[in-house]
Amino acid sequence: MNIYDIAKLAGVSHTTVSRVINNKPGVKPETRDRILRILDENAYIPNSFARGLANAGNKIIGIIVIDVRNNHHINTAFHIEEEFSKYGYMSIIGGCGLDNSKQEAYLRAMAGRNIDGLVLIGSRFQNDITKRCIQKYFYDKPVVIANGQLDLDNVCGVVVDERKAVSNVVDYLVSKGHREIAFMNDYVTYSAHNKQEGFIDGIRKNHIMFNESYIRHIKTDHVNSQFETEKFLKRNQGVTAIIYSEDIMAVGGVKACGHLGLRIPEDMSIIGFNNSIYADISTPKISSIDNRINDMGAYCTKALYAMLQGEKTEHIYNIMPIFDMKESTN
Repeated sequence: MNIYDIAKLAGVSHTTVSRVINNKPGVKPETRDRILRILDENAYIPNSFARGLANAGNKIIGIIVIDVRNNHHINTAFHIEEEFSKYGYMSIIGGCGLDNSKQEAYLRAMAGRNIDGLVLIGSRFQNDITKRCIQKYFYDKPVVIANGQLDLDNVCGVVVDERKAVSNVVDYLVSKGHREIAFMNDYVTYSAHNKQEGFIDGIRKNHIMFNESYIRHIKTDHVNSQFETEKFLKRNQGVTAIIYSEDIMAVGGVKACGHLGLRIPEDMSIIGFNNSIYADISTPKISSIDNRINDMGAYCTKALYAMLQGEKTEHIYNIMPIFDMKESTN
């Protein structure tokens, strides 16, 4: 369906439809609403740019990242883009942010680029909005979700077993004599939920009394983490180990311990997640759960390329993280 078909259905000129598509003034509100409704009902995507790329003979992969501030997300996108370039594909990369409405807008916009396949990076894409958009705009395209999954035939999920990884780390801490262990979690996502459930699994498996107040939800930055950790430790002086859902939060934990005069790891063990550069540049270096972003990128590339070639692939690839012990644990 093209712009002239939309104009005919709406009973207006193609110029008026073009004004609405490009968000230009000069269209009555009721007319604009009618055209937008028809565009949505017919899943119309303006794709003149895409046709230009297609005519040039380019093969294109779309990559959408939830949070461009997230070092893990960006590195995963880099590895996927690098691998697909070896197969002669160009990559279009966008960052949609945490707002669900922006996710929908980015998915719609990416559909207009006439891409061959799509990679979504971040567990937050595991939601009904993404599922509906894939069914509407990408029903005939292969889609891979990094650290997420959806029950659709054309979607493959590459999932990190974060729940098991955190549970194993609790086992390790208990084996070192820790009995009062806290967990600092960030915003609510499928990934964050799994990490928290893993913490609870580990506490209960080791027959430690579960203290709900030892789970804290804080912002994903080192400044807020330092403030919240100091406040928490002043109220809970028996805690001897803290697991953070992100390395950048663990950096704040290290700073908080320094301000409170707590030695790491003698008085307090600190563990992060992602095994990112933040863990290595901290003093002391932070022990961290390595979710293997290189392998994540490789599996995403392998799955999507196989689907592009019409080959059968697993609906879900599971990756088991590795605990990298550094200087912040005893």
